[in-house]
Amino acid sequence: MSKRSEVRGQEPVISYQSSVINKLKLFTVYCSLFTVFCLLFTMTAIAAESAIKLYSTPLERSLPIAISADAKGQVWFVELNVNKIAMFQPETSVFFEYDIPTTRSMPTDIAVDANGIVWFTEQDGNQIGRFDPRTKTFNKEYEIPTPNSQPTRIALDNSGNVWFTEFYGNKIGRLDTKKGTITEYPIPTLLSQPIGIAVDIKGQIWFIETQANKLARFSPATGKFKEYAIEKSTFSAPNEIAVDKDGNIWFSERINMRLVRFSHATEQFKRFNIPGKGVPEGIAADRKGNIWFCDKHGGKVGMLNPGKGEFVEFNVGGGAQPFDIVVDTSNNVWFTEIGTNNIGRLNISGAMIEGSKSAKLSIRLNLEQRKLFERKHE
Repeated sequence: MSKRSEVRGQEPVISYQSSVINKLKLFTVYCSLFTVFCLLFTMTAIAAESAIKLYSTPLERSLPIAISADAKGQVWFVELNVNKIAMFQPETSVFFEYDIPTTRSMPTDIAVDANGIVWFTEQDGNQIGRFDPRTKTFNKEYEIPTPNSQPTRIALDNSGNVWFTEFYGNKIGRLDTKKGTITEYPIPTLLSQPIGIAVDIKGQIWFIETQANKLARFSPATGKFKEYAIEKSTFSAPNEIAVDKDGNIWFSERINMRLVRFSHATEQFKRFNIPGKGVPEGIAADRKGNIWFCDKHGGKVGMLNPGKGEFVEFNVGGGAQPFDIVVDTSNNVWFTEIGTNNIGRLNISGAMIEGSKSAKLSIRLNLEQRKLFERKHE
């Protein structure tokens, strides 16, 4: 109803005074709500900003993508665009870079074993590389039997073997680090294009078949595969994968913009929609069971508390594009940031208060204010 129709048929002065009083009352309510909103959420934003620190890599446009952390808390990552692996020492804020022997090898993933040896994939080099930080030498590059297989992601098992996916080879592979031999296992589904790979607490190998839209498990003991259709009617573009402390399998769905948990005990999927339509890239699990992820398009690092089903997101900064993520032994979250060529650290204890709950907007209204507020929204 317009202001003009409200006045019609009544004394103009009385109606005008009533309208002004109601507007003032409503304005007071809105001001109170806005004040509480600002107090609740401004403090959260400040805490998140102070907890994130970015470190620029030495070379411009080096394109840091995959990231890992060793037992000493040193952070390792690959620089795709300059054909290097790199290490960052948090205590000194110093970078160390090492040229990969094979030129234009296109390193795409990295992992550090229990002995401190660094392993990485060379996608265009069609090799698995080995680097010894103690001698600062690349001891060996292992040629993959299938030509142009495009090794993409890497994972280590408890015996020190290196497992990897072959995006074009349509296989997963195992490098026996003691014998120096590679064994390949063809994936049952043709053209599945595997990407993310992980090893669970029982030594089972899990990986994502991106094009086939499946989650798959491989048993090294039996040599058998088992595949699980993620979406029967919709292509979800599954990508990365992680295993939590309870042995649950987690993976990202880029098109559906959510994180998914798979229980191998029940063989059931549970899906968690990311707020703000964030597109998940790298994911990792911390020792409390929280799942961390990068939202490259939104410029955020996010965390899901599966028990509560709650998300917390942290803005990284202008132009930032977080890409891959890892949690170190001190429970710090490290991530690569390809938009402005950084690696970043999120101090969890600095970002969140232990035992805190998600902020909720709450304000007490008296009866007259509540009636006025409800009338305005009828």
